Amino acid sequence: MLGLFKKRIPHCDDLFVKYLSPWYPNEDRPKTTRPDMYVISGFEGKPLDLDNIQYLSDELLIDTKKQINKMTNAALQDYQKIITSDKLGLNVLGAVDKFYDRKKIAEIIKLSAPEDFSNLYFVSVCEFGSTLGHLFNELDGFGWLYSYPYFHSIIVHKETGFGITIFDWAVKKFSEYGVDDGFVSKFHAAVDGINEHKNENKKTA
Repeated sequence: MLGLFKKRIPHCDDLFVKYLSPWYPNEDRPKTTRPDMYVISGFEGKPLDLDNIQYLSDELLIDTKKQINKMTNAALQDYQKIITSDKLGLNVLGAVDKFYDRKKIAEIIKLSAPEDFSNLYFVSVCEFGSTLGHLFNELDGFGWLYSYPYFHSIIVHKETGFGITIFDWAVKKFSEYGVDDGFVSKFHAAVDGINEHKNENKKTA
């Protein structure tokens, strides 16, 4: 019964519009978070070469990779106050997920000015999204498809063409929509779902 009286935090789409959308180019500002997974445009049933379909200019691609690496490294450092670890793993993801409950997320939102690119909400989301991306990228068959801004980048499973919107997952985590989802379980569910889809396709091929 006590759970019924928990103070709600804003919906993910409202927080996305407030904190992330303003940093997109003016002519291309999304107003909602994307689905957790989808088959990317241009996938034709054959394994993807992600290097060949990266669409950023060489300079912007380098900058985007550097920014994601920077946020991933910052996440590992910042998460030391939650769990001591020399690398990002599912144990770290679970501890961080548990640490950021409604109360702490509400405090982050209260402290975060949307017009400040380094506000705590934006940084928290991007560190969490970069962590998710790092963990998926460590698995065989997954890789980054970079985009601009860097937090529009996704993880792609090369054989099935499924794109995983890790930064949108992060916004959902830091919102009423996904605060209780359990992101280690969500991670495993995504991997299992993709593998099941891959195996089904092999049976029908």
